[in-house]
Amino acid sequence: MSQPYAPTETPLFKALWEAQEGRCALCGLSMPSSRFDVAHSTLWKHQRPTYDHIIAVARGGPDTADNLQLAHARCNKVKGMGNVRPPLRKD
Repeated sequence: MSQPYAPTETPLFKALWEAQEGRCALCGLSMPSSRFDVAHSTLWKHQRPTYDHIIAVARGGPDTADNLQLAHARCNKVKGMGNVRPPLRKD
């Protein structure tokens, strides 16, 4: 299944993007803002920004804005249901 070329521009997404300065909350590296910021669609699939629940909903975390952060799709998948929010690392 193909991924959209850019994240949905909602007020929540924009607020998180600005607060995190376009960086993944889990690894601290920059996230591409659109598919055309990376060389190949496979990179977009892994590096695209996704919503990450700080405390997983499956572990009782709320589905609210204060429990959300942006993370690379790959970082989000690796984290799984973990509840860790490591400090941001600057490149």
